[in-house]
Order: sequence, then structure tokens, then C-alpha cells
Amino acid sequence: MFRLDSFKLAKRIALYSPILNEVRTNQVFLKSIELEKEVYFPRVNGSSLDFYRVDDLKQLKPGKFGVLEPECALFKVDPQQIDLFVIPGLAFDHSGNRLGYGKGYYDRTLINIPVQNRAGLSYSFQILSFIPANENDQKVGVVVTELGIAFSRRN
Repeated sequence: MFRLDSFKLAKRIALYSPILNEVRTNQVFLKSIELEKEVYFPRVNGSSLDFYRVDDLKQLKPGKFGVLEPECALFKVDPQQIDLFVIPGLAFDHSGNRLGYGKGYYDRTLINIPVQNRAGLSYSFQILSFIPANENDQKVGVVVTELGIAFSRRN
């Protein structure tokens, strides 16, 4: 993740609070703070996600679905002002398709975000040859695993 140009150039990064088999983001958070980047985490708001600036992981509390979310009192940003979205998934494929939990939160959030500003973060065992997708499913521009880049639109 840290070698990606999109990470190096980003001033504002959106991370996620992992659940189940999702990759932990604590190290990305700490490195981002060390590099003086602004870090934002999502909070469920109805059928969409709002993103709030987090400077300390203690600002995350259990929210909807038991996922750690930022407190509402924190600074909220327009998602279009975020330079890089680090996105979880149950699986990704080599075309940038993502399998989530089926609620569509990220698909609705990313619809107006350029694909090059979307990075999937997964373990290598979560990379599949094919994931069925429809016109509402939003792709990522790169998928990073513990083994390196598994997929990139630049390839």
C-alpha cells in the first residue's frame, strides 16, 4: 500500500474498520498520521456512508452492524474531497470487481469517485479469477495484498 503513487500523493485517505476476514488497517492509519495525511472513516447514515476525520483510533466506537465508526461530532468531509479510498471486500478479481456484504454502501459512495482513487485491500486468498458484477457494482483501480499488487488498471 505504501508504495502506491496514489497513497504517496494523497493528502486525504479514507480507511475502514475491518470485520471478519478483512485486512486490518491500523498500520495504514498509523503511517498516514505519521506522514501528516488526513484520515477519514465511514459512518453509516441511512443507506449511505458519511466520512469523518479521525486522528486517534480511540475516536471509533461500535456502530451499525457492530462495525467501529467515528463519532458524529468529528469533522465530516465530502467524499469527493478524499484523494484515496482504501476499500474492504470479501473478495476481489483481476478486473477490479469487488464482492462486499451486499448492502451497496460503497457502491453508492464511489459512483462519482474516479476509479484511480479506489484501492482494494485484501489477503491473497481473497483474489478470485472472476466475480460476477452488474452495472451498479463499482470497481477498484488497484488491489493490494500482503504479496503486493494483485491487480492494477495501470498493468
